[in-house]
Amino acid sequence: MSRIIPAIALASILVLSVMAFNGPAGISYTANAFSDRDDKSKQFENDHHEFHGKRNICPSQSFLTEPNSRGAKQILDISYIVQNDEDSGIGSYWALDHFNEHLKVWKLADGSFYAIKKFDGIFAAPQGAMDPGTGTRTQNESSFGDITGGYVAILNGTFAPGAHPTSGNIGTFNYGGTTRDVLLGTYSTQTGDAPNPYDWTTTYFSTQSGFTETHWGWTYTLDPEFQSSTSVNQWCNYNDVDGGNSGNIRS
Repeated sequence: MSRIIPAIALASILVLSVMAFNGPAGISYTANAFSDRDDKSKQFENDHHEFHGKRNICPSQSFLTEPNSRGAKQILDISYIVQNDEDSGIGSYWALDHFNEHLKVWKLADGSFYAIKKFDGIFAAPQGAMDPGTGTRTQNESSFGDITGGYVAILNGTFAPGAHPTSGNIGTFNYGGTTRDVLLGTYSTQTGDAPNPYDWTTTYFSTQSGFTETHWGWTYTLDPEFQSSTSVNQWCNYNDVDGGNSGNIRS
């Protein structure tokens, strides 16, 4: 049975697709050596519960807060767009993500740095891709939905932005992930790592070490157009201390 996608939703996906292949006119960006999505490494199974025909309510993301530390000085406040980032699930990359990302960094009194990275975007899961929550079942149809979340990290190093802007929008980065790679279905067969990634730590720090994500979590919600009595509509992909994994996305 063919599915009629609302015009507004379809237009949004088409715009993202055009941007992903062509990029904004007249703008080019040089990416760094490895992906900033160290923030979301390959997933490992812990607690998973599926929710059929209803929405799973993910844990709070109240951990995405500014530092409560005397002497903290904000040094970085930038945003940028990421396209075609292959998303990691249990067992495989399962979708292509398109994000607005907002990064803030503070230097703390002890010389370390506190970072908050917030993500707001969409995922596009092709028909035949594995589900993210178990890595054992394929998607019945191509679908999309919303993603919100982010992480808090502590790192050490030398802040050296050079000519790079320390505030405002810094542009668009196409990570170069592909549907073809997602459909290969297992980490052992997928390339996964984006050929054109962006890493803010090596861009803004001449030396950096001890990058530790103290809190992280992403909520994935299947668009209502694809929800049904047999779909699984929300995946909560969280650090164990922030609520752990639950639910799934399956059309």
